[in-house]
Amino acid sequence: MSNIDLTQLITAEARAAQAATARSGAIKAACRALILGAVGETAQANIAQAGVIYAAMRADGVSADAARAQAGFVEGDLETAAAWKAWVAAMQGECRRAIDAGDDPAWPALPVGVATLAARF
Repeated sequence: MSNIDLTQLITAEARAAQAATARSGAIKAACRALILGAVGETAQANIAQAGVIYAAMRADGVSADAARAQAGFVEGDLETAAAWKAWVAAMQGECRRAIDAGDDPAWPALPVGVATLAARF
């Protein structure tokens, strides 16, 4: 009679699945850390709120310059915010691609001006 519990054996397939899950989690965590390192959660919320204020004021017929000023934006901020959102989407896409392909991620560069925008918000 054996004292070995064969139900506790880990197969090569199970070990590979665990490794893939761990790798996926590590890549997702790295992606999140890079995004939040560029624009923290508070700045993201503040930029989003400023965008809502800007859009609401424009919908009410306020001029672009006045709405931008009231929301706390300066010239070029809307374009920078759009570039930042495109960068976040590209980061997420690269995260998925690297996980699916089994490659190391090749993170896209942060667009010019995003760090300055984040610092103001």
